[in-house]
Amino acid sequence: MKSYDVIVIGGGHAGVEAAAAAARRGATTLLITQAKSDLGALSCNPSIGGPGKSQMVAEIDAMGGVMSRAADCAGIHWRTLNATHGAATQALRAQIDRELYHNAIVDILSKYEKLDIAYERVDTLDIKSATVNDKYNARAIILTTGTFLGGVVTRGNEKISSGRLQDDGTYQDADNNISGILKNHGFKILRLKTGTPARIRKDSIDFSVCEIQPGDNPHDWFSDGDPENNRNAVCFITHTTEETHNIIRENINNAPMYNGDIRGTGPRYCPSLEDKVMRFPEHTSHHVFLEPEGWNSDLIYPNGISTSFGQDIQDKWIRTIPGLRDAIVERYGYAIEYDAIDARALNNKLQSKDIPHMFFAGQINGTSGYEEAAAQGLVAGANAAAYALNLEWLDIDRTNAMIGVMIDDITTLGVDEPYRMFTSRAEYRLKLRADNAIVRLGQLAMRLDLIDINSYTNKLMQKSEIIEKNDKFYAGYIARNEREIEAYKRDAQLKIPTDFVYSGLPGLTNELIEKLNATRPENIAALSRIPGMTPAGIMVVMRKIKQ
Repeated sequence: MKSYDVIVIGGGHAGVEAAAAAARRGATTLLITQAKSDLGALSCNPSIGGPGKSQMVAEIDAMGGVMSRAADCAGIHWRTLNATHGAATQALRAQIDRELYHNAIVDILSKYEKLDIAYERVDTLDIKSATVNDKYNARAIILTTGTFLGGVVTRGNEKISSGRLQDDGTYQDADNNISGILKNHGFKILRLKTGTPARIRKDSIDFSVCEIQPGDNPHDWFSDGDPENNRNAVCFITHTTEETHNIIRENINNAPMYNGDIRGTGPRYCPSLEDKVMRFPEHTSHHVFLEPEGWNSDLIYPNGISTSFGQDIQDKWIRTIPGLRDAIVERYGYAIEYDAIDARALNNKLQSKDIPHMFFAGQINGTSGYEEAAAQGLVAGANAAAYALNLEWLDIDRTNAMIGVMIDDITTLGVDEPYRMFTSRAEYRLKLRADNAIVRLGQLAMRLDLIDINSYTNKLMQKSEIIEKNDKFYAGYIARNEREIEAYKRDAQLKIPTDFVYSGLPGLTNELIEKLNATRPENIAALSRIPGMTPAGIMVVMRKIKQ
């Protein structure tokens, strides 16, 4: 049996960042995934960044991560969103070439001496002994399984056990074992859902009736930039019509999301087209963004029309959209249901509260999105290495990182739908900007060997001028933020024992006690964020702790 410090199961965005972060910290690391094509696979929209997300990509970059560098290599269309607004809400978004991104990820990972990659299925997982496939064991295991746990692809009446439809049109096997193993170890399992639209042949689209959407030129970068990448493609915008909506209404009983075939909870912020039509009947059209799948790709990704309808009905309404009347569909859209855990079983290091050598990152924690997954992967990888090698923890929170906001949200509040990061979720967002990520996190990352001193210095010099300008601009607001942060940190320092008993405390309802027992908040700051918790209830708990 071969032994490692850390084993990462799953090679998507969370797994890649987890394996890389663990290896950077000096842990011998094994990444297990089904196929090489899994590494950096952009399963849905080939884009990175956007509001809330680009801030996390900047934080990943400040801690030496992979996603930002690969995106710079593979970007083909760049735009700064909210460019006329303040720096706290501006967000870089890039359309990405799928193949180039995958190649960049493979190249980056190949440079890690302490990282091995095994391309195989996980047939057995013994959580107690931290053993995988009866031939690998480790001091710590990170699960980053994406949509593969109990994954079911649904398209009309078609249901296939799968974690993903691959670019070649074949289905990748789902994992139907690990969910049961986790449940047997006390983890609560959630059933979630996401979806993707059809892919359309570029040469079958009439772009002359669409609105052109050029990229910025020049443009910003996610990391240090790539002097060899001068690609700048053009995207287009079209829209659905009343004819589109009528076809959807007439056939809504054939939509798996509406006839009971799909029971998993989907993301409210990114609904399928059938959801948009049924939930917002007052809207006569919805935007469709026609985005290239790659620099030399023959395919277009029609962002905004994900669906679970069967092929026959997709064919009908796709062709009612201006520019798509002669559309040739290469691959049809589908929905996918999958299992996730209740992330309240984890602490803010993404470590299981009950099984300390188990860490979790990505969609298995109830989140959605490449950036959310990658950010969790970096934290879980750094902390799994810390656990395995007795190193300093990567301890971030909602006061110093947008990533910390996300982790605090999912581990304190849990999720009832796939979680997506927005800047509005961060109460200290004026401080948590993309431009100052290296100032906030760089020294911590350097101390933990996540980034070297040369990279830190270069990034700091690149950002110094804009950082100085923006802190001057937000000085008054940031000063108020700092006072609020100090109060938060005082509450965070007051720890709650893991075996604290809430039952019987005056002022706590049975419903609130149930939430507290499920979450087991680590400190008073986390306790105060539990829905239904009152100032009086907080004081009751604090008095009990002091006793």
